[in-house]
Amino acid sequence: MAGLTIPSVQQQIRLIARLRWLLFKNSLRNIKGRLEAVSTGILWLMMSGLVFGGGIFFGIASYWLIRQGHWQWLSGLLWVVFAFWQLYPIFAASVGAQFDFANLLRFPLRFGSFLILNLVYGLFDPGAVSSLVWLFAMWIGLVVARPALFLWGFIVLVAFAALNLFFARMLFTWIEKWLARRRTREILGFIFILVIISVQLIGPMMQHFRNQHTHLESGWIVALLHVANALPAGVAGRALQFSLAGAFVPAAYSFLFVLLYAAAFLWLFRVRLAAQFRGENLSETSAASSAPVRAARPAPSQTAPSPATAKPAGLSVQIPGVSRATSAVFEKELRYAFRSGPMLLNLFLPVLLVAIFGFTFRQQGRGDFLHRVPQMVFPIAIAYTFLIQMNWVFNAFAFEGTGIQFLLLAPVRFRDVLLGKNLFLGGVSFLDALLIWAVVSWIFSPPALVIVAATFAALLYASLANFAVGNILSVCYPRRLEFGVFRQKRQAGVTMAVAFAAQAVLIGVGAIVFALTRFFHRPALAIFIFLALAVITGIGYRISFRRIDGIAINHRETLTAELCRQE
Repeated sequence: MAGLTIPSVQQQIRLIARLRWLLFKNSLRNIKGRLEAVSTGILWLMMSGLVFGGGIFFGIASYWLIRQGHWQWLSGLLWVVFAFWQLYPIFAASVGAQFDFANLLRFPLRFGSFLILNLVYGLFDPGAVSSLVWLFAMWIGLVVARPALFLWGFIVLVAFAALNLFFARMLFTWIEKWLARRRTREILGFIFILVIISVQLIGPMMQHFRNQHTHLESGWIVALLHVANALPAGVAGRALQFSLAGAFVPAAYSFLFVLLYAAAFLWLFRVRLAAQFRGENLSETSAASSAPVRAARPAPSQTAPSPATAKPAGLSVQIPGVSRATSAVFEKELRYAFRSGPMLLNLFLPVLLVAIFGFTFRQQGRGDFLHRVPQMVFPIAIAYTFLIQMNWVFNAFAFEGTGIQFLLLAPVRFRDVLLGKNLFLGGVSFLDALLIWAVVSWIFSPPALVIVAATFAALLYASLANFAVGNILSVCYPRRLEFGVFRQKRQAGVTMAVAFAAQAVLIGVGAIVFALTRFFHRPALAIFIFLALAVITGIGYRISFRRIDGIAINHRETLTAELCRQE
């Protein structure tokens, strides 16, 4: 042991980077890994438009604001960067795969290496990459408008980027601790979704107040600006504003506050990482109780009930025309939905969003197209609902976890399992459609009976096609999700690419059918066209249904590897 040398921080980081590179390189040896790499590259190319388009906007905006003397609005641009950097991981699934840094503690890492790797990983988050490009574009616009601020602007924006990075990583680690319990995650996730929905009501409320000729008091706006100027993006913006005005002492004071914010966030982040480094293990359950448990001895006169007279612990669901295994899976899905508040809310979220958007269009008078073709409101709302629910169709085993082993060992066919899941999602879609019909009839006007029948026929055709493709993808490319976790691991790249393509084709065909039948003034013809398409997709569903057992057996290693491993 005397001759053993401990690797330096740089060497440990290079070793971990090489390990991650070899894992990625080895994943390309099979067709699944290659498809994942290609689909991920396509998603990155799609996002590049947002990155570089936003960079052009921020560069031009910062140049124009400085040339016009509107320096105070630079804080507004920094607030946009700050909000996007922090909120993007919440509102959108990350393009890169999620990684639990506690897994790195299996290796003999120094704490400094553990801290640096965590920060470097945060730099490659899509929201962080976009924000860094935007800040660089702002610096270019600042330098072109005021070349004398080349160095000062660079220092301020780099410090602001570090502040954002520290705050994002600190927030992520502390939220991970707070949401260690499933029930806490469910409650906060439910509240968060309600907050997001409530944000959609701001527009109608402002329009209502404007119609009532009520205005906010100017004192509230001034107080709000003072508070914003004391927060991270505000002090960074004031550091730039004071330097543009030639007041370098106040600019230095503002920059000092930027550094203090960054140091505070880094310290809080280090506290959480130090706890993880020392072996903290966040558990889902409470500590075991030490109270003794007394075994109840049955009375001599008691006899065990016979299996024929024994009653089940809960009410069982038996669907006519299907096997008992399918009915059991349907009941399990129903119980899963009711035990998870966020999951139950997500299933019926489209109804709430349609109601909110409907009130918004009617209140603000921006639904000109909907007012010209009011009968198309119901089909459009159903298409929107259909698009939202695709995540549940293309990853049917997401919440099975280690329970997938019991499905593989149980004497049931996989087709019966998937049929139960399809019936549950089909029932949810049908119930959503009925609720959306009631909402559309209340907000706008009741759609014609022929349009309602055509829409339900289109829903049947599209659902059968979705299930035929989704069942195969659920078996071949599963992804494990957890109850109550709002920010989940992203879907497989192949699943996302195929899902978006399938939704585009199905909704596009439906739109063409409705447009042609409306153009020729034959709306009833859409019913027969969609029923014919439903027969075709039903045949495809039946063919895939017959082969799903063999596909599941061939991919049983994939199912157990993806769904049973702990992230």
